Amino acid sequence: MNLKVSENNREEKRFKIFGVEFFYLGLLGIATAFIGWLAENTAKIFLSGYIDSRFHILPFISPYALVVFALHIALGNPDNLAFFGKRVFKKESRKNKILSNVISYLAICFFVFFGELVVGNLWEILFGVELWNYSNLPLSVTQYTGVVSTLGFGTGAYLLFKFVYAPALSFVRRKVSYRVAKWIVIILGSLIVLDTLRLILYMMFTGEAPIYWKIVIRGK
Repeated sequence: MNLKVSENNREEKRFKIFGVEFFYLGLLGIATAFIGWLAENTAKIFLSGYIDSRFHILPFISPYALVVFALHIALGNPDNLAFFGKRVFKKESRKNKILSNVISYLAICFFVFFGELVVGNLWEILFGVELWNYSNLPLSVTQYTGVVSTLGFGTGAYLLFKFVYAPALSFVRRKVSYRVAKWIVIILGSLIVLDTLRLILYMMFTGEAPIYWKIVIRGK
């Protein structure tokens, strides 16, 4: 009995965001940061014929980690939309489920479009560095965003949110102990943040983004 009380007390002390432990979301965030790194290099292969370090020492791009938290907080579940924990559709029905998914997809594309636009211009204004350029893509809107990139990244993010997020979250909550998740997020998360801070400082002092390695896959 005392053991159960102790476990319940520990459970109550866990910091949660709308019912999900912060460190489990952080674990998925780290995985998403790695997936983002892979996605950008995959796009690089088709657009430029090579892969590179994507300005980081570690194979993680930290802004992608925030996507998990943003989707969890702002949308909740694509089948049952919840804005900051409050369900948009009170009644469950096929029509509401379809509407929920349509709104989720459009919201994700909206965030991708304006997220790239804001971040790209912000880095250029602050550090004078051009991190990416979509000008060679059709239907580009400035060099930092456009229809093709928005639909590409937006669709990918939606599919992950729709089919991978809930099963992955359920898996890590069942298979990874809270203590292990906590220390992975603290240690690896700190390294990823330090890597990002190093990138910012590097650009502040040099005015350029570092490329630590580059592998040519195909010639132009």
